[in-house]
Amino acid sequence: MDKKSFINLYSKLSEKKMYKQEASKDVEVLLETVTELLEKGETVKFLNVGSFSILERKPRVISNPATRERMKIYPKKTVKFIPSKKVQEKLK
Repeated sequence: MDKKSFINLYSKLSEKKMYKQEASKDVEVLLETVTELLEKGETVKFLNVGSFSILERKPRVISNPATRERMKIYPKKTVKFIPSKKVQEKLK
């Protein structure tokens, strides 16, 4: 689902009648807030949904499959999502 589809669904499912512009603003504020907290290194938890956290990948050496040349992959940070038990049960 892309961002536009998510905003449309959010505006339809909202308890109060909401225009798409308002829904777009709400979604944008949520995404900016989550991004800002992750940049600070904090874990963002949503009750009954799951949590987002930063995972730091270690540097490693791999072989290029085409040339068999050894290459170094540098360390990097990535976002990790861990679903709640409630979400995991619904997906079974």
